[in-house]
Amino acid sequence: MSILSAAVMLFLVMDPIGNVPTFVALLKDVPGRRWAMVIIRESLIALVTLLVFLYLGPTLMGWLHIQEPALNIAGGVVLFIIALQMIFPTAAASFPNPRQAASRSSYRWLSH
Repeated sequence: MSILSAAVMLFLVMDPIGNVPTFVALLKDVPGRRWAMVIIRESLIALVTLLVFLYLGPTLMGWLHIQEPALNIAGGVVLFIIALQMIFPTAAASFPNPRQAASRSSYRWLSH
C-alpha cells in the first residue's frame, strides 16, 4: 500500500465533510481561535496512527499469526453485523433510556 492510497483511504474513512457537525458540537465549549489547533492536533494523531499501522501492521500481524484473508473475512463479518443492526434495530438502540424502551414495548404486558 502506498502513501497516496493510504491517504485516500484515510480521507474516505474519516469523512471530513460529514464530520463537520460533530466537530462543531464537540468544540462548542472551546474558544474559536483554538479550533484550528485542536483540529490540526487531532488530524496529526490520525496521521501518525495510520502511518504506524501502515509500516508496522504487517509485522504485528505476523507476530499474531494472522493472515490477510482471515483479516478480510473478520472485517466482512463485522460489517455484516453492523448492517444487520442498522436494518433490524433493537429497542435498546432506538431508545437509549431503558425506562423509555420498556414503556414503548408492545410486549410490556407479558412482563407483569
